[in-house]
Amino acid sequence: MTRLFDRQLAQPDPPTLYDFLQTVQATDRGSDSPGAVKARVMMARPDIVRMARTVRAGGTGIRVQEIQGAHVVAAEAVHERVGGTPAPELFSRLCERSILPQHEATFIEAQKLRSLGPVSAFGWLVHTEPTEDGYALQAYLATEWGRGKLFSPLAVCYLDLDDRGRYRREADTDGPAAQFATPDDPQRPGLLPSILDPILHSLMVTTGTLLATLAILAEHPHLPAIIPDRAQSAAYRRRSGRPLVTYRRIPRETAALQDLFADLDTTS
Repeated sequence: MTRLFDRQLAQPDPPTLYDFLQTVQATDRGSDSPGAVKARVMMARPDIVRMARTVRAGGTGIRVQEIQGAHVVAAEAVHERVGGTPAPELFSRLCERSILPQHEATFIEAQKLRSLGPVSAFGWLVHTEPTEDGYALQAYLATEWGRGKLFSPLAVCYLDLDDRGRYRREADTDGPAAQFATPDDPQRPGLLPSILDPILHSLMVTTGTLLATLAILAEHPHLPAIIPDRAQSAAYRRRSGRPLVTYRRIPRETAALQDLFADLDTTS
């Protein structure tokens, strides 16, 4: 079975706005969500369709050379618990814990989801750099819509960490003082953010999964490697030019996961 990371490596150049609107329209059919409604209205106008084919985010997206050596972690069990936990209560536990990654690049993903509408998988590619008084963390959000429709990065999250790896808090809260940015086309500034910002808002729960997973990895970094089946990996290499990735998984019974969510979540 492929991971989102495998499929992300096979993604070509950053998609156009037209690609994204097509994806939303196909995977969120019949929905009255703001993103789906806006996609249908825009795709019904030939002039906008022509324009959308030329709109592409500036930059290079998530580049293969940056991602291919990442430490890949499957975090479905974490995402399940985050979804059942009120954010303020989760942040009350996270704010005093280190979330500093131990690897140069970490890719935290969850797939086969049913809780995020048309988004069937997501992943956060995490990098950190030292600063004068701690660390700067950048995380790039990759998304998959329906079956195999990739749009990455959908957003970038910026966090400042102190010298112990704890995030800086928003004033008067336990939540992180996070900043988010969505892709933009320098030729048509503001157009892509106007479409992506409402969608990003609906995916904010994935930020909780990101932070909770980083806290668990800081406490329990040595997860066993899951090595893909040799025959499946060879077959995938023949199709894509790359073998399936070796990854780690956070099991539901992991002590650090149980400790973080003890007496917090509402799931049974």
